[in-house]
Amino acid sequence: MSRPSVRRAALAAVMCLPVLAGCELVSQKTFDRHAGDPPVLPETPPPPVPGSDRPALVTIVAGTPDAQWKPAVRAAVADALSRRPNALFTVVVEVPSGPDGAEPDMRHAVDADGQPVLQAVMDAGAGSAQTELDARSVSATSATQICVYVQ
Repeated sequence: MSRPSVRRAALAAVMCLPVLAGCELVSQKTFDRHAGDPPVLPETPPPPVPGSDRPALVTIVAGTPDAQWKPAVRAAVADALSRRPNALFTVVVEVPSGPDGAEPDMRHAVDADGQPVLQAVMDAGAGSAQTELDARSVSATSATQICVYVQ
């Protein structure tokens, strides 16, 4: 290589050095400043309790005679089905916990109090696929209630 061509190459390299020094390499962080950060997973919320976010369609205190609550259930279910034929009815038996905070006998409460209300909802026109039966424990200060919710 001749001397002038070596000089030219050296001169070109010296002139390009400041230009290259100001360059920034392109990476994922160029377009997204959070790229490569570990994922932040949201905490899983507890499953919703049926009816906790809306008022009950019908609420019945356990021990109420059938003749008093059946017409109300029949009318409410018929009205709900006329507005939305595929409505889902959830019958929730709210059983008070024991005086010492002990868990109540849910099975007995569901069989004795919830099943007749569920049957009345189905007799009023709701199909078996449109009904659910659930139970939950509530504070000991309240009485056993059967609530019918509609979605």
